[in-house]
Amino acid sequence: MQRCNIKFILKCILAAAPAIVLSAFTLLCPYCYMDEDFPAWDFEKRVASGREFDGKSFDTVILGDSGAMSSLMASKLDDSCINMAVGGATPVEMYYFFEEYLQNHTPPENAVIMFAPFHYWHIDNYKTRTVYFKGIPLSKIPELYRNARSCGAASVMYERYVTDELSARLGLPNIYLPAINAAHFTGRYSDNTSAYKDLCLSYGWGTFGELDECFDESYETSYEDMVIDGDAKLITLYMQKLLKLCDDNGVHVILLQPAVNTATFEGINEHYLASYRNYIKQLATVCSDIEYETHLRNYDGIYFSDTSHLNPSGAEKFTEEIGEEYFR
Repeated sequence: MQRCNIKFILKCILAAAPAIVLSAFTLLCPYCYMDEDFPAWDFEKRVASGREFDGKSFDTVILGDSGAMSSLMASKLDDSCINMAVGGATPVEMYYFFEEYLQNHTPPENAVIMFAPFHYWHIDNYKTRTVYFKGIPLSKIPELYRNARSCGAASVMYERYVTDELSARLGLPNIYLPAINAAHFTGRYSDNTSAYKDLCLSYGWGTFGELDECFDESYETSYEDMVIDGDAKLITLYMQKLLKLCDDNGVHVILLQPAVNTATFEGINEHYLASYRNYIKQLATVCSDIEYETHLRNYDGIYFSDTSHLNPSGAEKFTEEIGEEYFR
């Protein structure tokens, strides 16, 4: 009987071995197969934890989404500045990034916060980015779920959200096998490691879009009003928490808005824009030490790499303007 049990156990181990090896590869070698957005998320997590730049503390920290990441050149904005913005992020992710940063660094003098208008009410990448890249510290997941449940945030509490979170943390094939197959296991290693090195050299600034110029309207012109649903309530909760976190740590907040091209500026719904401006004004009341803008800077299409993101020339222009207005 005992011999039979041993044989059965050995067979189970052998049967599970491929999945175990694959999960180990998934967890240990993400640069080999992850897509192009992964290096930026990994960079922000490493900066927040103090594992990058020898744990150096910065005078100015930039927080936001892809608009902030591509618009503000940290090295040209301030002598001691790090861009911790990342594509697809909302105030939810930025709150946890900055909270961890403060646990491992001296609080900065300034926090520049910038999100596209729609990221103040719409969560569009939680499953495909936040869960996929394990963007929230594991110890904070229960807190996030409690807040998402109380707000009714459907994009966080979606069907199978627990299964996806567990699968991501364990590196299971049901989450990562498509990417591994597409990369032929190690096909993205060179591009990803090169992208990470570029982020270190630029202190977190990175580009989006591949065009030399773009004159088309962005998705912001398709909205008639800010939707106040569960996702929006969760975003507002975390934006308030982020501003309160800055306040509690004596951090001066500069709340900015991204630049848009002329077509977007002329095509955006006035009611939507008015709702957005009122929203920003209400947010500003949460923080005692804050400078903020409610207008959208209007740049020619020659400064955009797609409908929503500035190209390098646009980023230089935007960074120079912000530097002159807030840092000189």
